[in-house]
Amino acid sequence: MGDQLIAMHANLRAFYRLLGERSPGGSLFERAGVLAAIVPSCPHRSIVNAVVYDDTDALIAAQEELRAAYAHAGVRAWTVWVTEGDRVAGEALARRGHRIDASPRAMTLELRRLGFAEANAQGFEQTDDTAAIATLNERAYGLPEGEFSAAMTAFGGGALVFHVAHLDGRPAACVGALDHEADCGIYLVATAPAARGRGLASGLMRRALLDARARGCATSSLQATQAGFPVYRRLGYRDVCAINMWEHR
Repeated sequence: MGDQLIAMHANLRAFYRLLGERSPGGSLFERAGVLAAIVPSCPHRSIVNAVVYDDTDALIAAQEELRAAYAHAGVRAWTVWVTEGDRVAGEALARRGHRIDASPRAMTLELRRLGFAEANAQGFEQTDDTAAIATLNERAYGLPEGEFSAAMTAFGGGALVFHVAHLDGRPAACVGALDHEADCGIYLVATAPAARGRGLASGLMRRALLDARARGCATSSLQATQAGFPVYRRLGYRDVCAINMWEHR
């Protein structure tokens, strides 16, 4: 695993640690080499109920404990992030009823290599309004209203730096940034359906990356959906590999 992929993995762990520690009723499952966020306030969404691991053997050994912990919390869907090269983990999860739900691309960027020096900030602002971030993500991904509202409170109080673009006076797009050990992880990127095609997410990303570099971050990492991949590629992110989401539902 290359240095930037290691940084991405560490950032992902930090993201889920926040969810486990700070979401209402949330908890962490921790064993040597395995960390899982258990978020009962959002029981049907595996994107917030997720496992990140450093040791494949430890993950396999913990499978039954993980299943029991999520079931006890009333969580109906949870996932394990597995880099595409770890076939042993994938096969073990498949035997326990997991299926690949999505395969976003792990992408990284050296911030000293940014190809732009400024970003249009008109209509952009930083916010700590996690309810607005939840609503934008629900609208962008076609989820029921209120699905993420409780879980997103884990990221308030400056835990993540949120950038929001407004259109006609309403929040229309957002980007979240999490600094961890000089890596800026990008999360919760969303654009309301009616605001797509206006370059709002790209503009917010430029603003977020410039600000991250100013804060002292050296790299940025993210997990790109198919729709987001070309946007991030144009910003200079390097495609590293697929990172499969092995979901149990």
